[in-house]
Amino acid sequence: MNGANTMQERSSYDMYVSLEAKQLAQPIQKLLTIGLDMGLSTSMTEAQSSAGPSAESLKYRRLAKVVREECAHLSTIREIVTHPAYLQIIGMGPVALPLLLRELEEGTGHWFPALRAIAQEDPVLPSHRGILEEMSRDWLDWGRRKGLRW
Repeated sequence: MNGANTMQERSSYDMYVSLEAKQLAQPIQKLLTIGLDMGLSTSMTEAQSSAGPSAESLKYRRLAKVVREECAHLSTIREIVTHPAYLQIIGMGPVALPLLLRELEEGTGHWFPALRAIAQEDPVLPSHRGILEEMSRDWLDWGRRKGLRW
């Protein structure tokens, strides 16, 4: 990785999570990449078709409920994104994207780091950083552009 990419990644990640949380997410991102390379899912739109009332959807709902219940009292995003249930949602990979976008649309939870880790993109405009409604709108627009349905 060259210096320019490292600096760009660092500045975009720093808005959301600490160095510790980024380091925890690295193995998960590597596993997602390996899974995609193995053909487990060829695209985010293919992964979305299995989202619905499937075992993955039920797993997500269970984990999201745990995150909401056990993280409601936490004061920092670092504590939330390092919670085991939050990390398991990230570990679900692209199948979780439509489910996370639905959560954003309903205004429940702080899912931006999970979306970013799974999508490996950040569609949030710099002028929208820190404005949850605008950040949500940017992610929802991104999902629509990618052809995701939720």
